[in-house]
Amino acid sequence: MNATKSLIALAVIASSFGASSGAFAAEYDAAKLELRGSVAMNCTIAVKPTAKATALDIVGGEKSTLVGVVTESCNSGNGYTVQVSSDNYGQLRSAAPGAKATAYTAAYDDALGDIAKELVAGRETAFFGREGKLTVSFAGDAQAIAGVYSDVVNVVIKAK
Repeated sequence: MNATKSLIALAVIASSFGASSGAFAAEYDAAKLELRGSVAMNCTIAVKPTAKATALDIVGGEKSTLVGVVTESCNSGNGYTVQVSSDNYGQLRSAAPGAKATAYTAAYDDALGDIAKELVAGRETAFFGREGKLTVSFAGDAQAIAGVYSDVVNVVIKAK
């Protein structure tokens, strides 16, 4: 009988601990809030032509003449590329009868390649407001036909 009384007493004690544990659990609660933000990929490029860009000396020629300042901005952590190409494959052309095209070379910072195909400059990190210089060179043509000689240079920025 004493064993039965002891078992009943232990059951009462255990239930009272369970009840008091539940009471403490009701007094405390927790929750979590995740904070998050995101940044969209943003790459922009602009070209500011110099006065010489539209006043090239076809007869006398040009040597490493600055024709534009390019401003690059790209927030890609992996970097980006700048591609420079020519609509006329590196030739200044005129619509004047008898005019010959004037072939030119171009350089853009550390870009590799040829303007007749494409110059490519690689950037390994993000840059904001980085400026690069675009220059052109060509031999003069003392027998150039009168007229306007032109080409369009395309500058494209792409995130890696």
